[in-house]
Amino acid sequence: MKKITLVLTILLCFFCTSCIPKKMSRINDSENVLISVNKKVGSLTFLSQKDLHKITDWDLNRDVSGAVLMNNGKEIAVYHPSVPEIDVYKFSTGEKINSWEVGTGITNMISLKNNKMIAVTNGKKDSITFFNHNGKVLKNIKLGKNPISMVEDTIHHKLFVSLFNERKVVGINLKNFKIDQSIEVPITSMGLILNRNASELFVGGHGNGEAENEDVKVYSTTNGDFKRSLHTPLMPISFFRNEDGLFTIAHGTNQIYQLNPDQVTQTKSIEIGSNPYTAIGSKHTAYAASYDLNKLYQIDTRTMKVEKEVAVGRGPFQLLLREGTRHE
Repeated sequence: MKKITLVLTILLCFFCTSCIPKKMSRINDSENVLISVNKKVGSLTFLSQKDLHKITDWDLNRDVSGAVLMNNGKEIAVYHPSVPEIDVYKFSTGEKINSWEVGTGITNMISLKNNKMIAVTNGKKDSITFFNHNGKVLKNIKLGKNPISMVEDTIHHKLFVSLFNERKVVGINLKNFKIDQSIEVPITSMGLILNRNASELFVGGHGNGEAENEDVKVYSTTNGDFKRSLHTPLMPISFFRNEDGLFTIAHGTNQIYQLNPDQVTQTKSIEIGSNPYTAIGSKHTAYAASYDLNKLYQIDTRTMKVEKEVAVGRGPFQLLLREGTRHE
């Protein structure tokens, strides 16, 4: 009888312990940190921006493919297309503080500076949903086939969204949530960025299976007209900027190109580790990640040379920079 009681007590303790939400290591709100979203293992790696030493890893015990910073960089929300919830964590406590029921199919999620909203695209529902920072739905809009990339035009209060399975980038007016522009682009376009005055939209892409994409396309945001191509082989799929200008990741050749919008052939580039998906910029520095090698590279964008490389979690798919108590 005593043995049965002991076993039941152990099982009860195990059950109760497993029900307690897992608490992660705390991240100081004043610290500048680089965050690697590690898709293969569902974790976040935190590195000090100062010297790239590892602060901690968060094992989230769920699939994660992307994240956004919220509430002046004090919180982080994570998502994955196969998971029907967006989970929100607070850096200063390491606790999960909210979970938004959104359904499966999320393709992208960004934090909008205007109106303090979160925009979430869904490739299963072919829609975009706008949330406040507490997870309340503000507006849902049907878009088209597989919306994927987004960029906010803070000057004209607009959001541009690429439709991966259509030849289209749509512009959404953030004042009335109406689609007021449609720009014709190649199919499988992905990766969007605007120039400084938001007069031009730079569009990347993977290719359609028959022909791999080798160019960044540039369009007028005023009338949607095609303006020119920038040759950046192969598969320019994402962009970032810093004080040295605009850059793109050519996923197919592991190159990062510094874009010169006044010439067709782009010549200033650097090759990094295999399968880069993500990079971000700060001042005269770029941080890029190799999905296959599980590494982060610090690059001087004045010389286009690697200054340092460090290990992160398996499958770094997105990078974020949380600049202390600044903002997202």
